Amino acid sequence: MWLVMGIILAVMLPLSRVFPPLYEFRVRSQIFRWYAQLREIENCIDGTDARTLVAELSDLEHRAEKISVLLSYTSALYALRGDIQLVRRKLREVTATPLK
Repeated sequence: MWLVMGIILAVMLPLSRVFPPLYEFRVRSQIFRWYAQLREIENCIDGTDARTLVAELSDLEHRAEKISVLLSYTSALYALRGDIQLVRRKLREVTATPLK
């Protein structure tokens, strides 16, 4: 039994050092993927129907609200939510401005 416990410990110790960076990579890649979508929406502000962009922003915001991350990554998540609001405000300003 001690032999099995030693083998399990020998396998689990290196794995315990691999999991935190993998989790960090997963969370950051997901947030960066959402930032890519947000950038696409922002780049389309002048050429696409505003209702479509508002729907895409709402969908992105809804998905961002559902994710749960560790406390150490909440700053990136809140930054994403703030940037979504910034793009929403920019979209409102552009659509409210009369065309020349």
